[in-house]
Amino acid sequence: MKPNQSDSREVNDSELRYRRLFETAQDGILILNATTGAITDVNPFLIDMLGFSRDEFIGKKLWEVGAFRDVKASKEAFKILQKKKYIRYKDLPLLAKSGKTFPVEFISNVYMVGNEKVIQCNIRDISEHKHALNELRRSETLLRELSVRDPLTGLFNRRYMEETLKRELSREARKKRTLGIFMLDLDNLKYFNDQYGHATGDTILIELAKLLLALVRQEDFSSRIGGDEFVVVLPDASKKVIQKRAELLLEQVHDIQILHERKVLGGITISGGIAAYPEDGNDSEAILLAADQALYRAKNEGRDRIIVAGDKLIHD
Repeated sequence: MKPNQSDSREVNDSELRYRRLFETAQDGILILNATTGAITDVNPFLIDMLGFSRDEFIGKKLWEVGAFRDVKASKEAFKILQKKKYIRYKDLPLLAKSGKTFPVEFISNVYMVGNEKVIQCNIRDISEHKHALNELRRSETLLRELSVRDPLTGLFNRRYMEETLKRELSREARKKRTLGIFMLDLDNLKYFNDQYGHATGDTILIELAKLLLALVRQEDFSSRIGGDEFVVVLPDASKKVIQKRAELLLEQVHDIQILHERKVLGGITISGGIAAYPEDGNDSEAILLAADQALYRAKNEGRDRIIVAGDKLIHD
C-alpha cells in the first residue's frame, strides 16, 4: 500500500470516529465558522433538546437562532471568542422552541480543521445539577434553621440569642446607641403541667411565643432560652420603649385562655426583668445578669409584674 493511501485511510477513519462521537454525544454540539460565526453543523442531541430543526440552525449565527435570546451578549461572546479562543459560561439560559428554558453550561473552543478555523460549542443541560444544588441549599438552610430554633415555639434558641446579642452589642457600641433586654418567665408552669398535663403547658408556651412575635418590632428578636424562660433583644431601644412593650405583653398574657377537657383555663401570668446597654453593663453577660436579677426580684415580690434593673416596681 502506498504511504499516501495509508494516510488517507487514517484520516477517513479519524473523521468517521469523530462523526460517530458527534452524532451520539449526550451533550449538544454546534460547529461554527470562526470568521463569520455561521453555524455549519449541529448534532441530534441539541436538536432534540431545543426542538429547533436542523434547517433552523444551519447557516444561522448564534444570535439568529431563537434559543439564544440575548442577541447583544451572543455577539459580544463571539468577539471575545475570536480573541481568546476559549469561552465558558457556567449557567446560561437557552430557550427551547416549546418555550421551556434550559440552564446550560456553554463551552466554546477555536481550533483548526485543515486550513479552516472553526468554533466548537459544547452545550450541556445542567437542569438536574441545578435542581440538586438548590435542594442541597434548601436542606442546608433548613438544618441551619433547626439548629437555631426552639422546636416547640419556633422562636430562636439560647445559642442563637447569645451569639446574636454579642454581634448586636458590637454594632450598637459602634453607633453609640442603646440596646434593651427583656427577660421573662411564665409563672407557675409546673402547676399547669402537673394539673393538666405537659401538652397543656406546651400550649401555653406556644401562645406566649405568638404574643411575643406579635408585639416586637421587625428588628427585635425573641428566644426561648429554657423551659419557661424567654428573652427579647431590642436593638436601639430605650428602657421606656421596653417598659411599654413589656407592660402590654403583661396585660395581654392575662387574656390567654386554654381549653382543657371542655374547661377554659385562665390565670396565666408572667414575670419579667428589664436591663439595657450601656446603663446596666458593657457586655452581653453583664446585661443578661442584670435582667435576670430583675426577673428574680419580680418573682420574689409576687409574680405577675415587671422590674427594671436598678429601679422600683413598675407594675403590681
